[in-house]
Amino acid sequence: MAEKCAWLIAWGEAVDPAAQLVAGAARQYGLNVKGQHWPEKEKQAWLASAKEAAQAEAAVILLVMTHAVYAQPENRRALALFRLSLQTLLNRQVDGVILLQGEPPAAAPVQALGQAVLADWLVVGPTDKWVARAVARAHAPAKSSLPARLTLYAEERLGVWLEVRPNTTEPLQGFIAGVSGPAADITFHAVGASGRLPERSVNEYELRGLKFETDGLAFNAWGLQNQIAADQSYFIRLENEPEVIAFGALPGGEISELDFVRLA
Repeated sequence: MAEKCAWLIAWGEAVDPAAQLVAGAARQYGLNVKGQHWPEKEKQAWLASAKEAAQAEAAVILLVMTHAVYAQPENRRALALFRLSLQTLLNRQVDGVILLQGEPPAAAPVQALGQAVLADWLVVGPTDKWVARAVARAHAPAKSSLPARLTLYAEERLGVWLEVRPNTTEPLQGFIAGVSGPAADITFHAVGASGRLPERSVNEYELRGLKFETDGLAFNAWGLQNQIAADQSYFIRLENEPEVIAFGALPGGEISELDFVRLA
């Protein structure tokens, strides 16, 4: 098995000098640094990048990019998908440090609906002290702060699937999941054992093509009435990349309460 490393991602040509300084600082603290330039022009760049980082046994991500690049929703969405895919491939949480370069935006970011997939990654500026904290994140087991375990499977033949399992050991009576974002939709769903895509699923009282709005966001949703045991999850096949995911139990066919996770 390869030695674990700090996986450094440089996003954009302008950050190359900063990325070299970051790599040098990390090595001085004993981190084995490997990495890549983010392949901006590739379709599903997050998938190829996650496979590279997984093969290198990434223990922590060091992400060097400008404030302007990080401010773009599509870029944050790609990073969230990268993290979920990497964690699926490694079967463990992966922490990160985002080192933003250049001038910060004048306006504070607007608080959006839900908890972000990247919310627990440390965000620092070019002059902040970060190396010791990155070392700690590389060696300490990371714990998810999301309201559910999200596992991402991407296969050429089967498409991109998201496994959703709320953080509870109780069985769930029915389940619903919705996606919001440009052209984001769900094209299939299933229930099966957690940790792998189900080969088959008997879906009870399916609900397809549901639509609802909340907080100014429009969601496309699917649901079913299966009882989902403690060792099972709900799986949805994604069309395009969602910016926000909504999910919750569906007792009696009625939405009781929804949780929201933000990718962008």
